[in-house]
Amino acid sequence: MSLPLAFFVAGLVLLFVSSRQRQRSYPLPPGPRRLPLVGSILDVPKENAHLVLQRWSRAYGSDVLYFEILGTHYVVLNSCKATVDLFERRSNVYSDKIMEAQTDLSRTGWGRNWGMMKYGNYWREHRKMFHQHFRERAVPAYRPRSTRAVRQMLRSLCETPERFKEHISFLTACNVLGTMYGIDVKPEGDPILGLIEDALRIFSAVANPGVYLGALVRFLPAWFPSAKFKRDAAAWSPMVEEMYLRPYREVKAAFEAGTAPPCVTTEILAELCKDRTAPIDPILEEVVINTVGTGYGAAVDTTSAALESFILAMMLFPEAQRLAQEELDHVLGNDRLPEFDDRDSLPYVTAIMKEVLRWRPPGPLGVPHKSTRADEYAGYYIPAGSVIIGNIWAILHDEERYPDAESFKPARFLDSNGQLCEDVPDAMEVFGFGRRLCPGRYFVLDTIWLSIASVLTSFNIERPVDESGNVIEPTAEYTSGLISHPLPFKVAFKRRGCALLDM
Repeated sequence: MSLPLAFFVAGLVLLFVSSRQRQRSYPLPPGPRRLPLVGSILDVPKENAHLVLQRWSRAYGSDVLYFEILGTHYVVLNSCKATVDLFERRSNVYSDKIMEAQTDLSRTGWGRNWGMMKYGNYWREHRKMFHQHFRERAVPAYRPRSTRAVRQMLRSLCETPERFKEHISFLTACNVLGTMYGIDVKPEGDPILGLIEDALRIFSAVANPGVYLGALVRFLPAWFPSAKFKRDAAAWSPMVEEMYLRPYREVKAAFEAGTAPPCVTTEILAELCKDRTAPIDPILEEVVINTVGTGYGAAVDTTSAALESFILAMMLFPEAQRLAQEELDHVLGNDRLPEFDDRDSLPYVTAIMKEVLRWRPPGPLGVPHKSTRADEYAGYYIPAGSVIIGNIWAILHDEERYPDAESFKPARFLDSNGQLCEDVPDAMEVFGFGRRLCPGRYFVLDTIWLSIASVLTSFNIERPVDESGNVIEPTAEYTSGLISHPLPFKVAFKRRGCALLDM
């Protein structure tokens, strides 16, 4: 062996030994018991995982936790500091988002979701395309459509208030589908809306740690008892594919015929095709399909969940509702509905929006990241390929950041003069972390803010009463899953005026 080659081999050996010693020199973060082969599968929660992981953090005295399921490593971050340190300051290691076999989204058709794609150039193409149309300065162009959608929801609430959840869902779907595809959907029996709802239920069901067995499932045949995920995914995939492809094909056909309405998809196609009938590069067309499809798939469910929580909060905390309505009446009078230009004059309404997102975040565990190499943090070893979960719930209910965190207190975001306070952190964690922060957040916040301001202007939200005059109290409990909604509850909407609703 030549001397240079000997030095090279010796260097590799030293590097390997050093790496192994480094791994052994740091313990794994604390967490539940790990059994041979199966790991922590008996202890990992399948429901309300965000609450259990928060309790574990307190019990173990650590904001970093570890558990394992059939060979897949999971690291949970329960503090803002930990998420900033890893997702932002070490984003080169923690920006990947590929999911293991337990939630292998490519099997379900959700592999098109570019928000879940492996970090790299292909993902960057998607984000660049989306960001171009949803950056902060681009979003005001969509406000007229958002305003129309919100006012349609108000009229629907006047007619059938008991169906408020359906009206909220239609608002979000109508607004997002119209913005993305220029599609005017029907409130009743629209096939595209049904397709979206089914596909989103699939995504929420599988993207939750512990729902299915871990990484070893990929090696099991579909008929094996523990490989239920493979059987489910085979049935789900055509449905999710159709959700992505059907609206795109309709808009593309209209674009080629010169009859497509203005929307994000037609803007993208116009940029790519100087000649309407010219073929698009197949790979680039897949980027377009994935980008616009993920946009509406991501926004519809999260926005609906936030607005349902707003309705629940106003019923549970009437004093916050009263203060917001006093502010609205002072600014608007009694003869008009709020506009986006009123936002700076309505700080308490904005504080309610911020507190709704903090108090009951739509996605309490967020979407997991994945580490691309072994790392050390806070004296703990983090294995390569670990699924990294930012516990949004725990961060937004941290008593040091938000005293009396379980209470609903919009005033925590205001200063002594009643203006928005820059010293109190916004609940931006609901939109993710680091390089994978949701680029559609400005559009979503616009919809939520105008909906909150408009509903409070138009209605008093109250506890309903039964036939005997007894007040019906809501359970205030929530569903489990990637997106968490309030369990069904009844509410009374009482008109406060505004003749515009009768037009």
